[in-house]
Amino acid sequence: MRSLFAFLRDALGARKKYHHEAGRDIAYGNLRTLRTAALLTLLLLTLFLLIAPLMIPGWAPSPVHLAFWPVSAAVLAAVTFYARRPTPSSRAVTLLCTLFESVLLCFCLLIDTVGAAGAPAAFLPLLVVILPLLFIFPFTLSFGLVTFFTAVFIALVIVCKPREIGQYDIFGAVVALLFSLASDHLVTAMRVREHDGRMRYQLLSTRDSLSSLYNKQACTDAIQRYLRACNPTARCAFAVIDLDDFKAVNDTAGHLAGDVVLQKMGELLQEVFRSSDIIGRFGGDEFVVLAKDVASRAVMEEKCRLIRERLRQLSERTSTPVTCSQGVVLVNGCNADYDSLFKQADGALYAAKKQGKNRHVIRPYTQA
Repeated sequence: MRSLFAFLRDALGARKKYHHEAGRDIAYGNLRTLRTAALLTLLLLTLFLLIAPLMIPGWAPSPVHLAFWPVSAAVLAAVTFYARRPTPSSRAVTLLCTLFESVLLCFCLLIDTVGAAGAPAAFLPLLVVILPLLFIFPFTLSFGLVTFFTAVFIALVIVCKPREIGQYDIFGAVVALLFSLASDHLVTAMRVREHDGRMRYQLLSTRDSLSSLYNKQACTDAIQRYLRACNPTARCAFAVIDLDDFKAVNDTAGHLAGDVVLQKMGELLQEVFRSSDIIGRFGGDEFVVLAKDVASRAVMEEKCRLIRERLRQLSERTSTPVTCSQGVVLVNGCNADYDSLFKQADGALYAAKKQGKNRHVIRPYTQA
């Protein structure tokens, strides 16, 4: 029993994490599915109303059947109208999907009970199985909805139907609910695994394998996105950091020792700067950092000093002498171009190297 509870807890936790990380993609997928489902529902209902009298002699649509058509058409119109929005809200999409499912369940429930008191249920048990698989919902919403309508269905069956028919309808509804739970778990588990796989691939494609920082392309893209969003009043500090005489480290201590230094340098930069800052390894022994909303010389002086102090401590622990030079450019409320920013920071780095290495040079950004 304890293992079962642990299994359920892990499954619900993975599902919650999936909804948190992929919320926007889920909303867009649900909206696309909703448009198709609403259209198919209206077409199938129209086909049913046209063909049923021909296939079942003496059958005529009930008021519930007739009311179902205009309501379905109204839902389709609402969904089509909302889908034209350029940026649909996740909450609104969930509300529309819930409305669609509620309308579908409500009318099928009435058709299978009040509308067919002397016949076995044909639609609701099928919907109970299908609907939880149709949209990607949180567990409580998905099964709260079908469980509620199943309970109402069972109550109406007891009231409206003969016992010899009703007992089979109740059994079928309960089996359908249990089956939908099992199938939903399998489908959700596959979706979560697929999402995790995409996230791992994305991580591998944007991260440097040695330092775990952004690789060159991902770092460049992130910095350019930040500048586009902030211009023409960008405010940031951009640093280019280069390990001094790193080739000598590889030649004297070996490449494995050099890899350890690069790895520790990545960890060091992540400790000194915030998680919201953009930190990347540009290849070899060169690193770049964009500190967001920082244009204070005093702040960057302290961070540069801290980086050199941490490197000194690392050298003492590993017996591998390592220093770095740093070129920093401060952008304070102006339009910043990435190429110019990098060029100016690289120029400040060259000046630090020329002054004797193991030091930093900080300059204000100059617009071209």
